[in-house]
Amino acid sequence: MRRKSGGTSASGGRTVRVEQLRTDLLSKLVALAPLLDQLRSEGLRRRRLTLPRARLLYVLDEGGPLLMSELGRALDITPRAVTGLVDGLEADGFARRAEHPSDRRATFVEITPAGRRFCREMRDGLDRFARDLLGDAPASELEAALSVVEKVRSRLDARRGSTATPAARAVARR
Repeated sequence: MRRKSGGTSASGGRTVRVEQLRTDLLSKLVALAPLLDQLRSEGLRRRRLTLPRARLLYVLDEGGPLLMSELGRALDITPRAVTGLVDGLEADGFARRAEHPSDRRATFVEITPAGRRFCREMRDGLDRFARDLLGDAPASELEAALSVVEKVRSRLDARRGSTATPAARAVARR
């Protein structure tokens, strides 16, 4: 049985094929997500870092020193959670707290040189992994794939009514 489509096409068969391609692509992305998540988790575990700590570190690496409250908003987590994550990153030497120059109640968090090195090593590892998996793909295919993935992400965010900050969205895309 052929599926009906809301789109128009010179040929009904082409419309059905496009719909099947959409479904196949989304199915492949859904199947790929757990594998990529597992690989990310294993990489972080080897480096003795949790995903929430890594996300906070990436926000600091990309956004510079931030107030604890700004980190909470960027990551959409509670102040208590921010404190716990920063405590762990401080203990590992990846971040440090700094006093606000004019507000004793506010605390900045900044990335340390060791934290920057860690982020750089993670980016370098991702670059190597991307070359291993996608090295022979032509630029046109990579651009088309990236466009589709960005469109899917954008539409998923819109469906969820995403209120995440730009920093949080940037971290989530990693």
